[in-house]
This record gives sequence, C-alpha cells and structure tokens, in this order.
Amino acid sequence: MNSLAIVGVDVVDCTGAPTRERQDVLVEDGRITSIAPSGTAAAASSDSGVVIDGAGLTLVPGLMDAHAHVALLGSDGTHGDLPWAEHVLQVVDVIGRALDEGFTTLRDACGTEPIFATLVASGRIRGPRILPSGSVLSQTGGHGDLRPAHHGGSRPPTIPGLVARPEVVDGVDAVTRMTREQLRRGATQIKMFAGGGALSPTDPLESVQFTVDEIRAAVTVARSWGTYVHTHCHTRPTMHNALDAGVRCIEHGTDMDEETADRIVAEGVFVVPTLSVSYDLLQAREAAGITPAQIAKLESMQGRRDEGMRVMVDRGVKMASGSDIVGPVQDRRGRELTHKAAVIGNERALVAATRTTAELIGRADDLGTVEVGKIADLVLTDGNPLDDIEALAAPSRIQYVLQGGRVVRDQRSATATA
Repeated sequence: MNSLAIVGVDVVDCTGAPTRERQDVLVEDGRITSIAPSGTAAAASSDSGVVIDGAGLTLVPGLMDAHAHVALLGSDGTHGDLPWAEHVLQVVDVIGRALDEGFTTLRDACGTEPIFATLVASGRIRGPRILPSGSVLSQTGGHGDLRPAHHGGSRPPTIPGLVARPEVVDGVDAVTRMTREQLRRGATQIKMFAGGGALSPTDPLESVQFTVDEIRAAVTVARSWGTYVHTHCHTRPTMHNALDAGVRCIEHGTDMDEETADRIVAEGVFVVPTLSVSYDLLQAREAAGITPAQIAKLESMQGRRDEGMRVMVDRGVKMASGSDIVGPVQDRRGRELTHKAAVIGNERALVAATRTTAELIGRADDLGTVEVGKIADLVLTDGNPLDDIEALAAPSRIQYVLQGGRVVRDQRSATATA
C-alpha cells in the first residue's frame, strides 16, 4: 500500500465549509482516507510512508482549467510557425508548467491532438490529465475559418497525431461526419464555434454561426458516445441557439442577461467565462500582432463580460473556470482565478476552478473537493486563497502539488521518508 500524510495543514475543501486549521490528511493508494485535527487518534492511526510538513500552508483541491489551448503556441491564437519537432517540445513544456502551477486537470478546448492526452495518461509526458476536444468545428467564414478574406479555398490541414487545426464544415451531414471523426481520433468532447470571435479575420463578433440543426447533429452524435458538445458563444442569440440544440456547456457567455441565465439554470447547462486571454492580448497587443479591428472587438467585450458574470452569480448559473490563454509561454495560469475573484469574490473563483469544473467534466465523484474517498489531486500553497487569491496565481507560492497521491512538485524539498 502506498501511503502519504500531510500534517498540520489548513484545509480549504471547496465544499462550502469554512477553513479547517491544523489538519492531518492521510492518503492511501492515491485517495484521501482521513482528514482529522492534528494529534487526534484518527490522525495518528496511519503508518504513512511519506510525510509532508504542512505547517503554515493551505491545502486546496487540484486546480482545473476547463478552457485550455496548450498547443496554440502562436501569440495570435494559432498554432504558430515553429518547426514541428520544436512545436512538440514546446507543447510538452507548456503541459508540464501547468502541473507545476497546481493544475492537475485541463480540458483542452481545441487545437491539441488527443495523442498528448494519451502520452500524459501513460506517464510518458509529465502533466495534468488532459481532456482533448481535438479539432474545433467551424462553418465557412466562421471563427475557425482562419483564411484572410482575399484567400481562396486552401486551408492548413489537420495532421492526425500531431496538430488539430479547425475543421470547416457546413450542413448537417458534414457536421455529423466530422463529429464522428473527432471522436474516432480520441476527442473526449466536441467543441463548436457557434458565434463570432475576437481574433478571427472575417466574422463579426455578433454573427450567429451554425444552424440549430447543425449543432444538434453534433450533440446527437456526441451523446451516442456518452459525451457532449461545448460551444463558443459571446452573444445571447448564439447562446439560445446552443441551448435549443442541447449543448452541455457554453464557453465565454460574455453578453449574459437574466433571461438567458435563467434558461441556462433551468436546463442544467454550465458556462465557462474566460478572462485571462483578453487581458493578455490587450496588454501585449503589439507582440501579438493583432489588428485594430481585433483590438476593438476585445475592448467591446470587457465591460459586458464582467457584468455577465455578475448576472450568472445572481441567477445561480453553474460557472466553471477556463483561462483561454494561448501563446508560447502560457505561464501563471492561475491568474484566471485572480481576474474572476475581482468580479465574483475569492471563494466563488476557487470553487469554479475546482468543484464546479469537476461537475462539468463528469468527475465530481473523484475530483474537485478535499474529501475522504476522493482522488488526492491536491495543492499546498503558502497562503489561504479565500483571503489572498494570489496564493494560487503566483507559481512561486505553490509549494507542493500532488497528483493521484504522488508528489509531482516539491518546492520546499521538505518531504521526509519515514
């Protein structure tokens, strides 16, 4: 039996309970078996093989990013232009960095070939578990149709097993076939662009993309595989189309209002607001090479997005957490929590990145909270994020990361073997 004890740590379990100070958390064979006050009989009952001194640290569940793009290495949101060998090495580096920053699960929202998830699961790549969406589905002229307006019919192709570029499809039959193709290649859920975007070259932000029937075709296929569709939607009409089609999750939800939020709640749909990417692009607009039109679209989203999040909180929308960050570095993934906390508060931001995201991906029985029986995906940081959310945004403050009960980051180098 593999066992581990974290002693004297403060626990924020993300169940809604207050912080429990000076607890001993016992882990056996990758799962939490006991949480009890330090020094009690229950806490002392385990003959643990590894002991972590948690004094002065706070323990939270492993963080989750439900809108990652670990293979989109271009600062403009594309795969970039590296040689393929260098591209693969950089994707591996981005994946490992996410784990070091306390993210033990990533739902990749498009662009990453499922082989990277397979390599992580087999232990050949060090990183969080990855749930890949593979190639996103876009209509002609949609958010994923990356051709400039003066270009003709050719688009850079997907290279199975290496790079998952957007797939441009039109009509129910084409959507059905491409959804099946993504599932065949290993996608764990299907992503569609149901409306305009900020960085795409030709589509207005307010454009409505794909018909309800087209989206429903993908939903039908996904459900037949026991999975779901999530859709990129900034505007209300696009959100209502996605809801009409039966999607499980809406990405962004920028222009949320009470009527739309109430419908989302009634239908049990999740929303993943994303803040970091627009902050990044607006702060580094020259390096990203974005156009004045793209800047205008990003700026138009800022105020609406924050107000939309407040509406979601007020109406009880199930809000998960995603960063949408792209580029060659993709560091400080946890600043997404800082941005969200500024609008909805520290605890809601933390719960969105743990418990609610676990519910979204169908892993609430195993992940998302610190409870007996759960998989020991855990983060120990040098401050209580309920008081100081920067404790999860600054990588230097993440002292330990556990994944399935194994120590995968030891910043303090203070693990003792009994």
